Amino acid sequence: MSKAAKHLTVTAFIVIVLVPGLMALAPLKNYEAPEQVDPIAGDLARDLEAHYDQSFPVREFGTNLWAAIRYNLFGEARKGAVVGREGWLFTAEEFYPPPNQSGEVEANLQRIAHLVAYLEQQGIPVVLMVVPAKARVYEDKLANGKPAPQMQSLYPRILQHVEGEQVLVPDVLEGLQAEKSAEAPLFLKTDTHWTPRGADVFARQMAEQITKTFPSQDWHQAEYITREREPQSHRGDLLNFIPVTPYLTALGPEPDWMTPHLTEPAEATTGGLFGGKTPRVTLVGTSYSANPLWNFDGALRQHLGADLINVADEGHGPFEPMVAYLRSQDFREYPPELVLWEFPERYLVQPVDSESVLGWFEQTEEQMANISNRRGGVK
Repeated sequence: MSKAAKHLTVTAFIVIVLVPGLMALAPLKNYEAPEQVDPIAGDLARDLEAHYDQSFPVREFGTNLWAAIRYNLFGEARKGAVVGREGWLFTAEEFYPPPNQSGEVEANLQRIAHLVAYLEQQGIPVVLMVVPAKARVYEDKLANGKPAPQMQSLYPRILQHVEGEQVLVPDVLEGLQAEKSAEAPLFLKTDTHWTPRGADVFARQMAEQITKTFPSQDWHQAEYITREREPQSHRGDLLNFIPVTPYLTALGPEPDWMTPHLTEPAEATTGGLFGGKTPRVTLVGTSYSANPLWNFDGALRQHLGADLINVADEGHGPFEPMVAYLRSQDFREYPPELVLWEFPERYLVQPVDSESVLGWFEQTEEQMANISNRRGGVK
């Protein structure tokens, strides 16, 4: 056996045998037996077993070790994430369609068309703000192949379909790719979501097309200022699929560093705080809009020069927050003049299983069918 092989064997023995063995003995150091136990009845053994179950770290260490091996040697994460280059991670939802959901894209396109028609019937236009997948924007960071063909087709498919419905759906993919920067990325490496800078770039490009399409609104009548806050470490949601913490954290991807933004009304604005008439704009969407870490609603306010109401919600996809808003008292009593609907492209292939959402479509099916017939059919 060569010297190098011996060193490798010793290292492996220490990592696989001695370290877990010493860790297995660690819980005994802090163990104190209860004063009244009956060893014959097995009380002491049961008490020690309970203490061991609470303190025994070997199982967690084993999980950390295997996650570190998969990540460093095989470039893999647990099911749910895809490992890219240079510490970049991607959600598997952008790579693989759900099983047995071949008709879900068409069903969701129909649902989008029905929701848009429902709002148009009431004189409320909709801007569909499609968020391109992180794997699409940062295709150069992929390491083990591209997303499935069905997933690659989602972004152009939703744009083509919705444009046929005469809905404003700005295509900002090229604009986002043109503003990529290694020093200030648009998406977080370890998170599904965008950075505050990415949210700002997306909001600016959206606002440019929104203000041109709806010039009758009094845009840019309110002034907002965005300030950078203290940089902070951010452990993205995709790190959950590489569980190397707490024992082998250094062998996993490094957390992101991000600079949160805070947008507030300026002290002095043109023509007063809101400069006369303020467009009543409602933002509906997912965690890309709801989570204050990204400051997407603040960026929209600044680039539109107008206030807005944010009814986005986290963890429910794009359809459930929209239906909840349409059922709300606020929508009935204070209907908006414009709805901005943030919609991540990957949700186009995800099944809708919310009883609330499906119930709303069932309740309005006849009404939507009548609207569809007047418009010549939903494509």
